[in-house]
Amino acid sequence: MKAFVKIITIVLLISVLAACKPAATPTAPSEPTAAPTLTAQQEWLKAAGLGDYATEPQDWAAIEAAAKVEGSVVVYSNSSRIQDAAEVWKTLYPDIEILPNDMGGPEVITKVREEQKAGAFTGDVWLSAGGPDIEGEFIPKQYIWKFIPSDLLSVIPESGLNPVVTASTEVFGWIYNTELNEKCPISNWWELTNPEWKGKVFIKDPINSAEDLGMLMSAVKHADEFAAAYKALYGTDVVLDADTPDAGWLWLKRFVENQPVGEPGSDDVWKAMATPGMKDNLLGWAPLSKYRNVLSGKAVFAPCVGMSPIDGVQKHNYLAIINQAPHPNAAKLFIKFALSPEGFKPWNQVGQYSARTDIQPTEAALPYANLPVWNFENLFVYQNISKYLEFYSVNLLK
Repeated sequence: MKAFVKIITIVLLISVLAACKPAATPTAPSEPTAAPTLTAQQEWLKAAGLGDYATEPQDWAAIEAAAKVEGSVVVYSNSSRIQDAAEVWKTLYPDIEILPNDMGGPEVITKVREEQKAGAFTGDVWLSAGGPDIEGEFIPKQYIWKFIPSDLLSVIPESGLNPVVTASTEVFGWIYNTELNEKCPISNWWELTNPEWKGKVFIKDPINSAEDLGMLMSAVKHADEFAAAYKALYGTDVVLDADTPDAGWLWLKRFVENQPVGEPGSDDVWKAMATPGMKDNLLGWAPLSKYRNVLSGKAVFAPCVGMSPIDGVQKHNYLAIINQAPHPNAAKLFIKFALSPEGFKPWNQVGQYSARTDIQPTEAALPYANLPVWNFENLFVYQNISKYLEFYSVNLLK
């Protein structure tokens, strides 16, 4: 009985305490979380449908309508043929003014870089090479943005989609004077280091042309192949110098010591060694797209084929939308146009090829359409060009 009374007492005590507990204070309704404020760049990306705001497939009717409202498109190009493409554009899109800027590749790089740093957003489209700067600087700093027409993904291989879409590939190689030779007088890169070619090889000056120095760097990076080519030519294994860690470096040293002639531009190269009527037998390094001057009768050269260890180096020319472009929809429309057969026609020639597998090279280009080439090594060039430039300069002065 006493135990029962104890239990009843405890239960009553708990009930009293619970009744005396203050009522919980009502919780005020929470304030809605404010949406994060977008930066000016993010606002532009959202409005333009680029970056994280990109959607696929694209609505091309809407893009073209928006482009007509924007009214114009500004293109920065490293090729004079942008003027020819602009004439075609005018027939297709008369309501959208095109402002084609024919600039050299280094000028495109400098202009975009300086405008981005200054916040002076003027250009819309990048149509140029500059792969080392694109991969090493421009994409990391978001100076340009990738845009690829989704309906072309099936006809552009993976190699043409990164870091941004490829407009065209362009082959650089050794060229010879066809009036003075029935075939190329050399078949091996090491022959360019022999005494008979001292001072007789013309190249766009690598000291002032990052592109041409990058071409040589991209080649000599293949050191094992250069070692094999040396043995094939001379019959012995290559013996390195103290300042040449591999056969690629040694070839570059020997080539520079043989006093190649640096010219201001690629046109100056073929004019110096392949103008009709010349008497001196000379060689050159040039983009094979310059073969159009042969077809027009201005030049007399052909590419050296069957070379050891390789026939040439291939670079990519790229298409991208410049950060905070004033006319992003017109820029999208231009990229689609530049990748089309009509838009690419000014560049469809010997040594230059569309990124699209369904656009065939011109008939004149067919004999040189599948030359063995190495790719221009964008990041390698970006990360190492200073030491190669110093090496080239030092050995040129010996």
